[in-house]
Amino acid sequence: MSQSTQQLIKKDIFFQSEFDMMELRAPTLTGKQVEMETVHAVQSAIDFMEDHLYEPLTLDQIADAAYMSLPNLYRSFYALTGHPLKEYMRKRRTHQAAVTIRVSDLSILEIAYACGFESYEAFIKCFKKYTGLTPGTYRKAAIYFSFERINLLENVVYKEDRSLSERYPDVKVIRMEKTFMLTYLHASTERAGLEEEAFRHFTEKLKRIGIPLAKARVYGSNVEDIGQPDRYLYQIMTPVAEAFSCEATDLHVLPLEGSLYAVGRSPAGTPDSILSAWNQLLAEWLPKSTFALGPAAFMEEFLHDHGKPYRMKLLLPVIRKTQQPNIERKQLPSFSFLSFRTYGPTSVTLSDEWLNRWLLERGFAGDQRIQLFMSWSYGLLSGEEYWYELGISLPTNYITALEDQDRIKHWQEGEYACLTAYAYGAMTGVLDQLYSWVSHNEFYKWDESRQWFAKYIPGETSDLERTTKIECCIPIRRCE
Repeated sequence: MSQSTQQLIKKDIFFQSEFDMMELRAPTLTGKQVEMETVHAVQSAIDFMEDHLYEPLTLDQIADAAYMSLPNLYRSFYALTGHPLKEYMRKRRTHQAAVTIRVSDLSILEIAYACGFESYEAFIKCFKKYTGLTPGTYRKAAIYFSFERINLLENVVYKEDRSLSERYPDVKVIRMEKTFMLTYLHASTERAGLEEEAFRHFTEKLKRIGIPLAKARVYGSNVEDIGQPDRYLYQIMTPVAEAFSCEATDLHVLPLEGSLYAVGRSPAGTPDSILSAWNQLLAEWLPKSTFALGPAAFMEEFLHDHGKPYRMKLLLPVIRKTQQPNIERKQLPSFSFLSFRTYGPTSVTLSDEWLNRWLLERGFAGDQRIQLFMSWSYGLLSGEEYWYELGISLPTNYITALEDQDRIKHWQEGEYACLTAYAYGAMTGVLDQLYSWVSHNEFYKWDESRQWFAKYIPGETSDLERTTKIECCIPIRRCE
């Protein structure tokens, strides 16, 4: 099992289509048409504010840009965004100030005026109101304030279980329409820092061909290089018009098909935080939602300030589930396996590397007779006591080496509650479903004397990351 499968899939790109404001028409409109006209009008107000975010603006100017009366814009803006008109502008300016504080050495006073605040005092009051900190304290703090630009045209309205939406309030599902991308394919012999290096090269190319970075939306996509396994590829891009052209031979305009995406956010730009955010979206949210993994590419958007990235927006391709998987009760026999268990925050990586090294040294790499298992300390999500375990069943005629004999363990026989799903990282969401089922079952309870485990079921195509399934089994026993 490759490290990329164990550590989830940190991938790719995202785009946002540009829409023109619909021309306001007279009478005879249906209710839905009137609603869409209002959405486009309010979005025009948002776009106008974003285009003049650092300039003095009057409310009448914003209303004129939306072709609405000011009272009507007030009501519609709040109804559609959940924010009063003036507050939206203040929050967006505070967001930009918070970004600038982190990515520049400008003084607080310079940042206040650069981000459109009329006075230093007004900036301090506003910044502390929304972030809870003074600008000076924020510059050294480990928290990130974020209030991103609203796009009313990308939202997909859907209903989820209330407990799910309350647990993951930042996750939303959007529909992205077909668009065209100016793309650059970056290659490196080093995996570490690949995305950051590709972003730097790409933004330098955008400067040279005259694309302003201030408003450029930049996305990236991991690409597998089948011909050269030791070379890493990363496709990075920005939305452009279909007719866009430039003389650079390494830049190409390519179409990108539309799809549904679940959108999450990484709290910071470090590899560990991005991986953790992907794990929450893929391994926790997705199995509990009404969606399944879609066929499009995994995506992430580089949120940046004039070419200096500060956060990631994650986009997971999804489709509607046609049916929910069923939980089965199974009587399973005992069987032996070779354990690769490690402890601590890096245990996932350590177990994966240990197992891969063992398979190569013993000549079992790629051996179809090997069955792979996984388990971890469910309920203990971090710390030095956290453990992660990979296990393999060995061929019947294999003579266990002396140094491996103390690592032979046994899954104990007995009854298990089992649920099969696609391999979503640590399978946290699937485990939550199983344990929730047990806790609400009047006939069974969790058998704490035995360990839960998951069995990998390889897919039938070459795309193992998308087709591999995993059966999670938690030990249960009848209530007395």
